[in-house]
Amino acid sequence: MINKGYIFCLVVLLNIILFLSFEKIKLSWEISTLYNNNENLLVEFENLKDLNLKLITQFHIENSPASIEKTAKETLGMQKKAPKIINYEK
Repeated sequence: MINKGYIFCLVVLLNIILFLSFEKIKLSWEISTLYNNNENLLVEFENLKDLNLKLITQFHIENSPASIEKTAKETLGMQKKAPKIINYEK
């Protein structure tokens, strides 16, 4: 006949195996979720890098001397003065 201790050990081992199986499924799901989050973050990072490059380019274009001069002429109505001629004789 089967010993009661043997049956108890078998039940305990089956419960441990069941628990570990559930933990494995849970960890696999968490790893999958983290992998998907990582992919989403990489895509978002690339989008932000592109946006940053566009903003830096726009900043340099708008703050260039030619752009400032154009804005001064068109919006403020300023005109460029002719340089004065200075004669220096000894």
